[in-house]
Amino acid sequence: MKKITLLLIALSIFGCSKKDVSEEIPAPTIEGKWQFTKEGGIVSGQEVLTDYQHSAGCTKDFTEILTGGVLKDHYFNSSCTESVDTGTWVKNNTTLTLNYPGESPTNAEILELTATTLKVKIVTSGTIYISVLTRI
Repeated sequence: MKKITLLLIALSIFGCSKKDVSEEIPAPTIEGKWQFTKEGGIVSGQEVLTDYQHSAGCTKDFTEILTGGVLKDHYFNSSCTESVDTGTWVKNNTTLTLNYPGESPTNAEILELTATTLKVKIVTSGTIYISVLTRI
């Protein structure tokens, strides 16, 4: 009887000590600074990615996805001169809608979103583009 009592006490202590991991770790947020690292698409049904080509010796191109729906894309040309395209964004589940003045909205499917990686797919006129960004 003593063994059964000890077993029940042990089960009650250790059996309830597990916590739901999803409650402890918040879902990654899309807001932040993201550096372009890979680009490509789908060729013959296969994903093909290559390194993103930044201008040599310059700050690497990146995008800022800011709270309040503001989006800023930072690009650096071969003279290391920065240009910034500003727009807006809205995230709805796995769809990221990007709006730039004078352009039609672009819908990007979020394929991966972790604390360090954002991978999106954009389909334009039947062509599939994929971009991979790393949080900086």
